[in-house]
Amino acid sequence: MRELADGEEPEFDRRGFPVRHGEIVALNLGDESLRAMQGKGFTIIARHDLPALDSRVTRLAAPQGMDAARALDEARQADPKATFDFTHYYGTQFSPSGASAGGKAALPRKKGRLTLGMIDTGVVGHPALRGASVEVRDFSKGTKGVPTAHGTAVASILVSEGVSNLRVANIFRGAASAPFTSADVIVDALDWMVASKVPVVNMSLSGPRNAILDALVDRAVARGTLIVAAAGNGGPTAPPAYPAALGPVVAVTAVDSNNRVYRYANQGRYITVAARGVGEPAANSKGGISRFSGTSFATPHVAAWMARCLERGSATGCARSLREHARDLGEPGYDPVYGYGLID
Repeated sequence: MRELADGEEPEFDRRGFPVRHGEIVALNLGDESLRAMQGKGFTIIARHDLPALDSRVTRLAAPQGMDAARALDEARQADPKATFDFTHYYGTQFSPSGASAGGKAALPRKKGRLTLGMIDTGVVGHPALRGASVEVRDFSKGTKGVPTAHGTAVASILVSEGVSNLRVANIFRGAASAPFTSADVIVDALDWMVASKVPVVNMSLSGPRNAILDALVDRAVARGTLIVAAAGNGGPTAPPAYPAALGPVVAVTAVDSNNRVYRYANQGRYITVAARGVGEPAANSKGGISRFSGTSFATPHVAAWMARCLERGSATGCARSLREHARDLGEPGYDPVYGYGLID
């Protein structure tokens, strides 16, 4: 995580996670509190509404000579009732295997006309997406080319699972080999997903816990948008990855064809279920099919499963059905490696 956003010269929080230099972010900060902070030397970088989430986000530059950590402490003391945090950075959760899946340029496709949202990188046109309606909106705020490899692969798995109507929020910027995003961009994309009334959002990304993202994920779920997220690729001893580790989110780990857990997958009591995500065939950004590994590529299988369930059931019922449908792996019953078991 420390290498993320090197080009933006990040600072680091007390846990060692990269954050945007000299900046903090506030959720639903009142005008009176904002004026008080401006009196202390804070300046507004941007302030905008998230109408579907009934919220307002304010990005604030720290006073001259003050780092982000001290600025956050000052802000919390100025208004203990408001929600403040750093602008954390987040990354994708995958590793291209480099192996071709053969000469084919498409994937087997299940029947279905599912609608689903995806917060990821951009997506390129590809034979594996043919016949599906794919709407892409750019939230990346990048100044260079848009990364597309990760999003194209994830989108192709979703379409192979029967998704015919896919809304894609591109939130990543940076090099194609190491795309990154930030909390302020994620919440913009989440607001669009809620406004679009997609039943399920696939989030194959992860990073540290962030109070702003926590609150807005809760609001999204309360408004009927289910979120399925990658469990993380930090390894068995890594700390929990977010947003997957949030209570309302379905956290997905990856297994191979022999039901062995992905060696770099996070483990913990937040894991909900497992799905295939090691050597997984998916579309590459050059028009062919390659094999990819990571919790990113397990997540879309479960997101599509949830979308299919919601065609005939409630969110609460589908969450229960997911646990009941999972095939137990590892230790009997729930465990922190496989969660409730395999969804296939």
